[in-house]
Amino acid sequence: MPLPDAVRPALDQPFTHRHLTMASPAKARKAPSKVSRTVTQNKGGRRTQSERTSAMRSRLIKATLSSLSEEGYSATTVSSIVRRAGVTRGAQLHHFPNKNSLILETAEHLMRRAYRVLGDMLLEIAEDEDRLVAIVDGAWEEMYGTRQFGAYLELMVAARHDPELAQNMQKLSVSTLRTVEGAIAHYFQPRGSKSESPHDLFVMMHCLMSGWAASRATTGGTIDLRNQMEVWARLMASQIKARRGVRSSPPKPPDWDAR
Repeated sequence: MPLPDAVRPALDQPFTHRHLTMASPAKARKAPSKVSRTVTQNKGGRRTQSERTSAMRSRLIKATLSSLSEEGYSATTVSSIVRRAGVTRGAQLHHFPNKNSLILETAEHLMRRAYRVLGDMLLEIAEDEDRLVAIVDGAWEEMYGTRQFGAYLELMVAARHDPELAQNMQKLSVSTLRTVEGAIAHYFQPRGSKSESPHDLFVMMHCLMSGWAASRATTGGTIDLRNQMEVWARLMASQIKARRGVRSSPPKPPDWDAR
């Protein structure tokens, strides 16, 4: 399963009057140093280089998502992404050397967003027994049932005929599954020694909801998704339960700080 963030700007230490020293009038008229100019610009509302980089990457990822969900994978070209983002080809090449690198960053962005949203949602639920129903509901509403997941489905289908994309998507799936495993073990546990594992049930839920999302265009209203989600939640509840007293977030994946 999955992906998702770009550059995290580092905050400079605040520049205060303690960093200044008294100088002669001649020295006081001296042009400010490069560091001083940067600090002054930042205080005046100018964005740092890291902030500009993060904003540009986010802009390109958003345009990629729109193109995938509205036009499909085959029609999502570098030119269409650049046009949607309203940036130059040079700006795109500076951040993403090719289409595949941008596509994979976009997919990972989706997975990371889902991880954070669902984690925050679980922490807001006070009653432990409500968490299973909430995770099934939230997974559909915040991830599988969204237009953004439609973009991910486009990648899944395209990977069947694109070996390079397939290889990259497989790597992303392995990475995402490893990430989610920690969160699943943090919040849920088997009901008994012979119960199915939370990991297996959540993998099944991923396959189930991906299928629901993929078939919506052809099934129309013939499937009562709300009823299906309630049935699935009951099946999960018969095998696993929420850990009591968990009020902390699961450990953040170690590789997230490096991205």
